[in-house]
Amino acid sequence: MRLGVFGGSFDPPHNGHLALCRTARERLGLSHLIISVSNNPFKTGTDAPDAHRLRMAELLAREIDPSGAFAEVSDWELQRPGPSYTIDLLLYLHECYPTAELMLLVGEDSYRDMPRWRSLGEIRKLSRIIVFERKAAHDGGLTREPLPPAEIIELDVPVSATEVRRRLECGESAAHLVPPSIAEYIAHHGLYRTT
Repeated sequence: MRLGVFGGSFDPPHNGHLALCRTARERLGLSHLIISVSNNPFKTGTDAPDAHRLRMAELLAREIDPSGAFAEVSDWELQRPGPSYTIDLLLYLHECYPTAELMLLVGEDSYRDMPRWRSLGEIRKLSRIIVFERKAAHDGGLTREPLPPAEIIELDVPVSATEVRRRLECGESAAHLVPPSIAEYIAHHGLYRTT
């Protein structure tokens, strides 16, 4: 069994997340995907409350696979006190799925931060690291500092949660940057507005 693990704050989930998950399913032959909503220790906080981030991640899972058989959302990290660490999630999933091949799916920005991650050596032992790299790589590409071995998949979807939040805070539309069900959810709950 090939189990994809995709963690993040999902504040909010956007079209880049959707493209990454669909590409991973196709290119890696994943049997199942776990989307884990977390509290990132490298971020100062989230803009949307946990319950909203969790619900939007569930909508993302439904966009990936309407049947619900392939993608599932985990709130395991949110239930733990304090910040989330990938190593803890992987150890937990290894206990739950001892025979599965864990495939950790990360974006290019997260991959560049990996030297700061807790227990990186253990992460490498527990999972294959799959990096989704933008075509327009930063000068020097992915080789600027010592990074763990990883498989690189090119994926150019120029959108970030920061940009989505910025647009919404300014009263601009971000409907073209997020899946339709998530755009509707954000509008219905008035998320990310400053007024």
